[in-house]
Amino acid sequence: MMSVNARAPAVAPARRPLCAFRTQQHALNSRVHSTCAPPTCNRTGDVSHRSWIHHSSRLIASGRKAGPGHTFLQATAVSTAPWVKEDRDARLKYLESSALSALGHAVEELQAPVFPCALIAGDVVILHLLHRLGYLSRVQVVFIDTFHLFEETHTFLKQLEGLFGFKALTYQAQGFASKEEYRKQYGSDLFMTDVEKYDYICKVEPFQRALKELGAGVMINGRRRDHGAERAHLEVFEEGKGPVGCQPLAYWEFRDCFDYLARHNVPHHPLHDQGYPSVGDLHSTVPVPRDKWWEYGAERSGRFQGMKNSDGSTKTECGIHNRR
Repeated sequence: MMSVNARAPAVAPARRPLCAFRTQQHALNSRVHSTCAPPTCNRTGDVSHRSWIHHSSRLIASGRKAGPGHTFLQATAVSTAPWVKEDRDARLKYLESSALSALGHAVEELQAPVFPCALIAGDVVILHLLHRLGYLSRVQVVFIDTFHLFEETHTFLKQLEGLFGFKALTYQAQGFASKEEYRKQYGSDLFMTDVEKYDYICKVEPFQRALKELGAGVMINGRRRDHGAERAHLEVFEEGKGPVGCQPLAYWEFRDCFDYLARHNVPHHPLHDQGYPSVGDLHSTVPVPRDKWWEYGAERSGRFQGMKNSDGSTKTECGIHNRR
């Protein structure tokens, strides 16, 4: 006799006949196939655009992918350009709102905002945003004259000062009132013989002196993630030694800057029209084919041409924006 506490032997559930399972699966496949089968062609071999769209919708709804022979035809009767423009407009609207908010925090909640401006596309966007907010009377714009800039850059600065009603403070190599005085001491090729010394004398030291003399609590700048290299992981605000870094365009792309300038009818640096995506020193800046401008990191691909750091690595920064 079986004990009361003894477990009864497990009874396997009754299995369905294999033939029944296959019959049911065949029926299911038939229904899916009938639902997702592509439309048949008419006598001329043509398939209507509407029938293909309907077929595509059924495939998506069923969760199936188009397999061999089930090729989605391009919807030639409908242009997608308006949809792309709609999305880009919405994106730019959000980016504008985000940048305006960042500048609001920088100016209203931090002390002594300073904006070192090199007049490239992103910097001109920031100038216009500050102008829209009425902040150019509260933000000190700084211009670093390296003694090696394009003449067009100086002319463009005067144009923007008149357009937006501000006056930039110009800083240059300490102890020199002109390029001629500088050359008397260092010659005309210091950037070739000792690039790090050149960077420090003509860019880094004037920049740091400007921040110190102006007591900057926040340094607004146009660096973006799509510049690549050291800038690939920028945040809108960054803290380090010295003033807080504010990058209101951190998440913008290069194309966004030109879209913004065009939308608001704001002029851009004249050298952009001559093939220069970014504009720095005359001796180390070259044009780049326009169709390459929108690639990741391509804006600065024409900068620091033929220049290496002291360790032999490719030069991508002059030292002004290094956060130590």
